[in-house]
Amino acid sequence: MPYIQTNGINICYEISGNGYPLLIINGTGADLRTPRELIPDIDKNFSVLRYDQRGLGRTEVPTPPYSMDDYGNDAAALLSALDVKKANVIGISFGGMVAQHLTLKHPNMVNKLVLACTSPGGPEYSSFDLRIILQQPIARQASHWLRLLDSRYERNANLPIINAVEELITAGKWVFPNNLTSGLTNQLEARSTHDVIDLLPNLNHPTLIVGGYHDSVAPERNLQKLYHLIPNADIEIFDGGHLFMLQDPTAWPRIASFLLED
Repeated sequence: MPYIQTNGINICYEISGNGYPLLIINGTGADLRTPRELIPDIDKNFSVLRYDQRGLGRTEVPTPPYSMDDYGNDAAALLSALDVKKANVIGISFGGMVAQHLTLKHPNMVNKLVLACTSPGGPEYSSFDLRIILQQPIARQASHWLRLLDSRYERNANLPIINAVEELITAGKWVFPNNLTSGLTNQLEARSTHDVIDLLPNLNHPTLIVGGYHDSVAPERNLQKLYHLIPNADIEIFDGGHLFMLQDPTAWPRIASFLLED
């Protein structure tokens, strides 16, 4: 994996594919080592940039505390260091929060914006505070996390993606909440401060807001709030929970279609 020194830290990143630049910002605790599926509609049409956020994966772990502005500035600095003048941006979960800060603070660097399973923040519209899970006994953490990922968990056995996550957690694989590190702890602290409610009416980029009906991390009411706050936004809710992009096969094609529209 290549590295680049920017915004005061050494960032690990990867670029794949050809086409218009597309920055994908991952969710809580995820890094480039996290298994992911190929996304034909995305991979064949864009030059996709992914990276390990500060404190995670193989990116440097700077001295805390970290702010949400730090994360947004990291993304902007990475684009600038790679000489990417403007990019489409997909922010997933925590990455959607970072994408909001990136776009609000560096608007000229973003073309189109996709906010997936995320929230505008503040006292009423924040995503679930994941620090609560890590404060529980280890034996309870997995079941609580799985119920948040999909509210149908334990009531519906026909949830293959959620069941696969359960198997990974049970096997001790490197997925939340098994991957507690100082970098993740610092990320969760920054995440708890996310609040751009008052700023989002100034975000004028073409924006697609997407999420799952059964998501208890970033529930539909949070997505609807984003939709009502962002002037040039559209919204679509899919059949799934927080992992709707894996659960509903129509989700990624819809996102790709939005990004490819003139």
